[in-house]
Amino acid sequence: MLAIFGLLPALGGTAGLIAPAVASPGSVDVYVGYADSLRPSPTNFPTPWAGSPTVVFEGCNPCTYDAGAVRVVNNTTLSQTINSVSVNVGGCVFSGWPSATLTPGQQLIVTQQVGGADNGCGNAPNGNGPIHMDSSDIGPGGAPWAGVCSQSGVIPSVDVTINGTTQAFTDSGQVLNTGGVDLAECPSGSTNNESTQWTTVGHAPCPGSSLTLAPASQTATIGSTATVTATLTNSCGQPLSGAAVTFTVLTGPNGGVTGSGVTDTSGNASFTYSSATGGTDTLQASTSNPAGTITSNTVTVTWTAPPFAAGGSFVIGDLENVSGGHVNWWGSQWWKNNALSTGSGPASFKGFEDGNTAPTCGSTWTTDPGNSTPPPASVPGLMAVIVTNHVTKSGSTISGNIVHIVVVRNDPGYAPNPGHDGTGTIVGIVC
Repeated sequence: MLAIFGLLPALGGTAGLIAPAVASPGSVDVYVGYADSLRPSPTNFPTPWAGSPTVVFEGCNPCTYDAGAVRVVNNTTLSQTINSVSVNVGGCVFSGWPSATLTPGQQLIVTQQVGGADNGCGNAPNGNGPIHMDSSDIGPGGAPWAGVCSQSGVIPSVDVTINGTTQAFTDSGQVLNTGGVDLAECPSGSTNNESTQWTTVGHAPCPGSSLTLAPASQTATIGSTATVTATLTNSCGQPLSGAAVTFTVLTGPNGGVTGSGVTDTSGNASFTYSSATGGTDTLQASTSNPAGTITSNTVTVTWTAPPFAAGGSFVIGDLENVSGGHVNWWGSQWWKNNALSTGSGPASFKGFEDGNTAPTCGSTWTTDPGNSTPPPASVPGLMAVIVTNHVTKSGSTISGNIVHIVVVRNDPGYAPNPGHDGTGTIVGIVC
């Protein structure tokens, strides 16, 4: 990690500190990795990569990757100019990538500019430079190292120049040269994937990654929202920012719904959605790279009905039951404002019933005229409401049926006096 602090001199340490021209909270972080798509391993391949929303990519794309790579992340609040990146592996110097100015949150990735493998440095047909960067096949003095399982002893180094100031970093974990051996063929006769996930420069290799989705389960009310959070880290637990994450509802009432996000500095991306119906959704997150797709564990969201009003239930007419429709469930003009498929209801019904303590679709309800059965003093923000297609009055008893139960998001202004209408918007259905 390369931390940039305003007005501070350069200090020692694994990552070091350099001062930008203008004070800026946060840091510019430097990572190293190894990209191998010849022998694909999605969890090991450096993620994010080309195509991620925050990445400035300087390398071949698309192509077959067998190369070391460097990633510079601007986690400050100001734009930072990356003047140059230079990588030294056994005397082979890879440099010459264009400069880039990174806005806050952006990152630069530099790697090979021509696809495929190479061997050594001085004898390579393209010589030094960023054309080939098969740094796992470079030994001491740039000697060819393909197929060699002896420890080369080569410790790569990386120079990063930011805003005109250069800082040198040591890849003491030998990420860029896969541990100092040709990992693809070591032990002898094997064919191994060489990819190593982004690792803070100077840290031991963190070869793999994981994408976890949380919470494992949650319950939400129909018409409200639920949020799940995906976290992408390397195998050492270091967060991987800037990766595009796709969220998918695999099964349930919202099966097929998708969302997207980008991991932040903590490796987190979130997805918030709502449901208009009850049931249990199963969700999964994924992120992709040239080697394939990394998938998360699955989680569940159970959508449940909100409460009815205290002491009973409010009612609307069946012809008012339109998703997103604005309805009047209480008031002196209920009979005028609620159309029924069987004709108008009695003027004495104001919209509240108290005869069915556990309303279900297909059952019935009863109540007294007007507000002689007092409705509650207040109502919840989301409320279950009965849908009826007929309301009749016989003596002092008013009754009706239950063809549906819907979820209504209530407007302010309700009061138990029929002169204060109760209104809201239909946002879901229970049955």
